[in-house]
Amino acid sequence: MRALPYSSPEQMARSTRVLLFGMLALLGLGTVMVYSATAIGQLRTAGPDALLRPLGSHALKLLLALLGFLLALRVGPRSLFGAARWAWAGGVMLLVVVLLLGVERNGARRWFEIAGTSFQPSEVARVATIVLLAAWMSGARDRVSQVWTGVCVPFLLVALPAGLVMLEPDFGSAVFLLFMGVFVMWIGGARARHLLCAFLPAIAGAAILGWTHFSHFRTRLSTFMTPDADYQVRQALSALGSGGLLGQGLGNGTAKWGFLPESDDDFLFAVVGEELGLVGTAVVLALYALILWHGVRVLLGLRSRFSLVAGAGLLLQVVVQAVLNIAVVTAVAPNKGLPLPFVSAGGTSMVVLCISIGLLLGLARCPEEDPVLEARWATSLTHRGEPGA
Repeated sequence: MRALPYSSPEQMARSTRVLLFGMLALLGLGTVMVYSATAIGQLRTAGPDALLRPLGSHALKLLLALLGFLLALRVGPRSLFGAARWAWAGGVMLLVVVLLLGVERNGARRWFEIAGTSFQPSEVARVATIVLLAAWMSGARDRVSQVWTGVCVPFLLVALPAGLVMLEPDFGSAVFLLFMGVFVMWIGGARARHLLCAFLPAIAGAAILGWTHFSHFRTRLSTFMTPDADYQVRQALSALGSGGLLGQGLGNGTAKWGFLPESDDDFLFAVVGEELGLVGTAVVLALYALILWHGVRVLLGLRSRFSLVAGAGLLLQVVVQAVLNIAVVTAVAPNKGLPLPFVSAGGTSMVVLCISIGLLLGLARCPEEDPVLEARWATSLTHRGEPGA
């Protein structure tokens, strides 16, 4: 499971600081760019008196995200391990409730509306599923190479929330959740051939279901195959191209003048390219690379199996979401609707991803292997109704 050498405590401490710097730098850049992307629209619709309203709204989300990060930082491996089942159950319950009571937008019921602020429970369910899978795989220990323990049960733990997310409908988030489940199971020790046999048919089935039952999935896929038909992507590419090397200057972009939908959220990367140029987009990419590199260095200092598997899942979701967002903006992937981590205006995503980084750094505060922790679920998870147990 581990082919690379351990990071020393000094390396872990340095990587922790650099990772934290990368997150804070993206949050700061995001605050500036969200204001730049929304100020003009606010001025046109509500007048100069409301010019700072978007900044205040974003600042509140940022405050909640940082508060969540600080609280998560205090959660150690034992506490996270013990809370995994309850967090997953809570996430699944939220997914059920949102299907019944959530706010419907554009034919999808994915959000709760709380005091004028949207909350998307699928983000919470994804993190909870990652942590529960890590707890299961670490508790199962040597049995993860078996089909039942290493694939069947974890597959059910992923399939239930993924299926509920698909019913919203949100095909992209469901596939993202399935992908994260495969990754966590693989890092946890499941055999690759078992995972391929289980998840390739599942993803193929989900794609067939999406094509036959969800018109928005057919529309997005068809539009991706003919990029000229996607107005949003065309505007994003135009904005990126017009930025050149150094950009048109902060606040001087024109895409946000109503030409580019979601310019403050899913397509904010295009505004960065237009106003800050290739240099600005390169800085964003470098900050994500910094988070990935030093996140891996932190992981290499973790002796606990649970901490390593959970931390890897929490880190990878940030990086994969960034890659997917940029791929959509640059017309490399179908339009999904994932915010750019730490940068876009999406409040739920910002809070949940900050909590994820806080949990990762909280695991790093107790890097040594904990025999009590590793054995805690070994009996309750692997000897309850398991064949051959």
